[in-house]
Formats: sequence, structure tokens, C-alpha cells
Amino acid sequence: MKILVLSDNHHKDINLNIDEFDYVIHCGDCGYSYNLLRNQNNALYVKGNCDFQGDKECSYYINNKKIFITHGDLYNVKMHYNNLLYRALEVECNYCFFGHTHRQDVFKKDNIIFINPGAYMDGYYVIIDDNYILQYKEDIIINKIKNKW
Repeated sequence: MKILVLSDNHHKDINLNIDEFDYVIHCGDCGYSYNLLRNQNNALYVKGNCDFQGDKECSYYINNKKIFITHGDLYNVKMHYNNLLYRALEVECNYCFFGHTHRQDVFKKDNIIFINPGAYMDGYYVIIDDNYILQYKEDIIINKIKNKW
């Protein structure tokens, strides 16, 4: 399995081949890419604070793992992650995907893996496969985290 995780591309077009991924998760502020995501069967996305359409948060199951997707503005993630942690615990997810800060971050707290892919407009994104979480800047892997999906 291969998952592309994006956020905060704003007005930058997605120039990755999204058809090569089983899922594309977009954490909001998709800008001009909204129609592209909306027309993809493999895209899961939420509305960011700069978007006009979509749900503010959602949950799905991928291979028996519950994922929670939000932009992060509802939970004040630019100040701290406490509210986001409480919401992730409340929805009982295995993975929590968020954006809004424009900073890439991957961490585990209370058995939940939190992933912020960073701002795609600045070249950041994440790819998850069966064994790793790969953090990218442009097309270069800047961090590789062992993770069994």
C-alpha cells in the first residue's frame, strides 16, 4: 500500500502522479487542487481555513486502521497539540493527519501516530508505505521512520 499525504498547497498545483497511490490524504488548504481531489476516487480530504468547500474533519478506515483527518485550525495547532490529541482520543483513531502549521511533524502520543506533512507549497509532503513513513522536501527523503501499517 502507498499513501500520499499533503496539506497547505494553497495555489501551488500538485505535480505528483497521484494515480500511483492507493490513497491521497489532503489535510486542507488545497486551493486550486480542490477539483482534482474531488474527482479522484482515491482522495480523502478536508476543508482548511482558506478553503470554501468540504468537511472540516472526517474519519475513515484503511486496512483496519482508523484515520482521522482535520486541517488543525479548529484545534489551535499553531499554539499546541493538546486539543488535537483530545479529539484524536475521542474519535479513537490510530492515525491523525493534520496541517495548518506549515511545519512537517511526525510523532506518536497515546498510541496514536500524528502526521503533519508540512506545506506542499514549500515542497513538503509525506508518503506512507507498508513499512515506513517517508518525509519529503521536494523529491528528497529527509526522514524515514519505521512504521508497520
